[in-house]
Amino acid sequence: MSTRSAATQLETLLNLQRDLALETDIDKVLGRIVETATRMLDAERATLYVVDAAKNELWSRVLTEGTEPGVTEVREIRVSLDGRSLAAEAARSGLVMRIDEPYEDPRFDPSTDQRTGFRTRSIIVAPIDSRDRRRLGVLQVLNHRGGAFDQADEDFARTLAGSAGVALEYVQLSDELAAERLRVVKVAEEERKRLARDLHDGVAQVLANAAIGIEIASKRAKQDVDGAWRELWALRERLVDTQKGLRDILFALRPLPLEDGGLPAGLAALAERIDGTNGSKVAVRRVESKRRLGPEVEAGAFTILREAANNAVKTGRAPHVSLDLFEEDGSVVALVEDDGKGFDVSSVLGAYATRGSLGLLQMRESARLIGAQLSIDSSPGNGTRIRLRIPTS
Repeated sequence: MSTRSAATQLETLLNLQRDLALETDIDKVLGRIVETATRMLDAERATLYVVDAAKNELWSRVLTEGTEPGVTEVREIRVSLDGRSLAAEAARSGLVMRIDEPYEDPRFDPSTDQRTGFRTRSIIVAPIDSRDRRRLGVLQVLNHRGGAFDQADEDFARTLAGSAGVALEYVQLSDELAAERLRVVKVAEEERKRLARDLHDGVAQVLANAAIGIEIASKRAKQDVDGAWRELWALRERLVDTQKGLRDILFALRPLPLEDGGLPAGLAALAERIDGTNGSKVAVRRVESKRRLGPEVEAGAFTILREAANNAVKTGRAPHVSLDLFEEDGSVVALVEDDGKGFDVSSVLGAYATRGSLGLLQMRESARLIGAQLSIDSSPGNGTRIRLRIPTS
């Protein structure tokens, strides 16, 4: 580094890493990296670009402002990843570039200089990568005050780009974690609404009607005992049916066969419970795996399989529904296959924004949460095949 000793450089990097580890505001972290680049490389300006994959662009998340007379400051710079610019070239190639005469380089885009009145005389651009080599952005440093950047400057810029990569990766992980929490809450909220709806429309309504029915029967008994008994007997039949509905809700919430015998027992109990619904024949066709999985994995898998089987008999009106469980290539595989009316998967998924149900999305989220892969194969008139693959290693 032409104007800084190696000891000063090392001390600066150590202090930077310490401060970055303590700072939780990502914009302050990135700003500190850009400020360090400008100061330590004795540069006039620096910019930290971030990849905007949705727009196929780089955008200036952090840029320094100068004090040069006659220069118009800009609040944001956007560069096409496919276009002409040294920043885009670094993003595409993954190479660190140090250029002394940028105006003579055909890859240099002078449009920002022309718009602002700034003059780029020397430049270092370094790609910013995640640990798995995904391109996250570009660090760009402009105009060494002493003339041209040297190899030590280039090496230091590369190191700073590495620090920026760690910071940006942390941002992505934080965003993904926040999105994950929202997805989990959404799935849980849908389950809560479904349970509340089932209890309200089933158990709560029958119990309310039962209270009224008992009151009416008690009054009628004063004049017509036989009629009152008939009403009470009919009421008893409705309560028995409601008890079955309540058991179905409890089975969905906490299936005891699943806890005692794992997925084989859970699937057998599921088939027995819904067999005959809407005239569908539901049966376990093939069980070749007795492997026990983690309780949370078995619970998540059963939720998916129960939803798939219920959809087959209620929505698909399938004459036959088959349940399979076997092992394949280090995974437990579960299938729910039917010969019902089928559906257009992409159309159904695309319509969720205007529908109240989240059935298929819940199944996909449940699979993702337990680390499984879910495939949904269906088309109108050709039935449906739900395949759940659960890695065991």
